[in-house]
Amino acid sequence: MKALGTLDRYVLGQWLATFTLSTLGIPAVAVLIRLSENYGKLADASVPGRDILLGFALLYPGQMAMLFPAGVLFATVFTLNGMGRHSELTAVKAGGVSFYRLIAPMLALATLAIPANYALNEVAALGVSRQRELHHEKANPNELTRQDFGFQATNGWTWAVKELERGRGYLRSPLIESPGSALGRWTLAADSARWDGDRGGWVLYRGAATLEADSSGALTTLTFATLRSPHLTQHPGELVNPRSMAEEMRIDELRAYLDRLERTGERPGMLAVDLPLKYAVPVACLVVALFGAPLAVTNPRAGAALGLAIALGTTLVYLTGTQIMKSIGGKELISPDLAAWSMNGLFLAVAVVLLVRVKS
Repeated sequence: MKALGTLDRYVLGQWLATFTLSTLGIPAVAVLIRLSENYGKLADASVPGRDILLGFALLYPGQMAMLFPAGVLFATVFTLNGMGRHSELTAVKAGGVSFYRLIAPMLALATLAIPANYALNEVAALGVSRQRELHHEKANPNELTRQDFGFQATNGWTWAVKELERGRGYLRSPLIESPGSALGRWTLAADSARWDGDRGGWVLYRGAATLEADSSGALTTLTFATLRSPHLTQHPGELVNPRSMAEEMRIDELRAYLDRLERTGERPGMLAVDLPLKYAVPVACLVVALFGAPLAVTNPRAGAALGLAIALGTTLVYLTGTQIMKSIGGKELISPDLAAWSMNGLFLAVAVVLLVRVKS
């Protein structure tokens, strides 16, 4: 059987039609449901109607990204289920075409859906971030403050701060320590500090700088009215961490955010699982296709209700299982990577068993 023959074109056409309808339609329904549930609350909170509608429109790519694997599953199951109801599967097998050859074009499209889902997730993050701003769900960064925290900068300097006001670029009672070197270790203590945005650094006021020699332990102390150091370049935004959602951050932004949380001594919680999930969910496009294909032909004469039940049931189990494993990983009972990839591994294992047992 030649590649992209009549049968392949027929299967691809049926698959793409169902995939397009489900991938565009199901997210639209989800967004409309959220709009109907939240419009009144947002209007009562004095959010302009235009911003409400635009915000929910910006949620659409995010819903598409989340339900992309479900679209692949629906397309695979309904294509094979429809062929079974119309005896096309029997005709294909009678023509000497195996089940594995029949589903090859669908698996090829499911594989192409992986990078497409990944790219859509990156685009959707921008929309979700903007939606939270329009709906007043995101705090103004300039209004953020933080008290009694530590921070380790990428250059090795450690900070202990009594209070930070990001909007003013103000620190109260900072204590800053340099990494060890051949000369020793500097400790800077000041009454306050101000961020100089023009020159990109902190200016310390009314304090003392102490040098402790590593070898002899000798101390050298200098007092100052103002002090500027080329090592104190951490932007106020790096010292305060507004709790952000993984959905509003692209992969590089999420990775940098997790690194910043670690250096400020905060536990990432479920955000640690969200990073590998940004890779695991797109791969689920291929996994659910492998899983759904043999299930769709278990009863070739069954009606469309069986296909719908398989697709909805699989989607529900996958999403619920992912949330459960995400919670377990967020509590650090298992590693974030294991939590993120566990459902893919489970569905893939079952898919292999089903594919081996299917009558080809």
